[in-house]
Amino acid sequence: MLDDFIDPEDERRILRLYALYCHFFAHGTPEDWVSIFTPDGVFAKLSASQGGLGTQAQNVEGEAELLEMTLGRREMFQGQVRHQQTDIVVLPGADADSATGRSLILVTDWRSGEGRLAALGTCEATFRRTADGWRFARIELSALPWPAEKRNGDK
Repeated sequence: MLDDFIDPEDERRILRLYALYCHFFAHGTPEDWVSIFTPDGVFAKLSASQGGLGTQAQNVEGEAELLEMTLGRREMFQGQVRHQQTDIVVLPGADADSATGRSLILVTDWRSGEGRLAALGTCEATFRRTADGWRFARIELSALPWPAEKRNGDK
């Protein structure tokens, strides 16, 4: 992992996707958020949030399901929940048109007035280069606390 790199321009574009993921979600622009996925993109949340966000484990696939989920989250979060992805590592994929990413996630919730930490976890992502540029093909979120069988330091 220490010496596995992709082209710097490709990495720059993928890092932009991570930032847009957070901005589009935070600012309640579901159509923009869906646009950073491939048409068959997948959002997989492996566990329910423990911090009172009100979200459940789920797996959604394709533009229509992604849009439906984000419209629901926009209503639920009321523009008062923020997502941050930190410590991002982008690695080569199986070919020049694919890549993988790992990051840590932090979610804060301001709906009650005072901000509070609502979730921590990891994000595993796969990216695919399309005619429109790099896009998320899959995002898999794992929130803490992890089940005992996954407490070995990895996701």
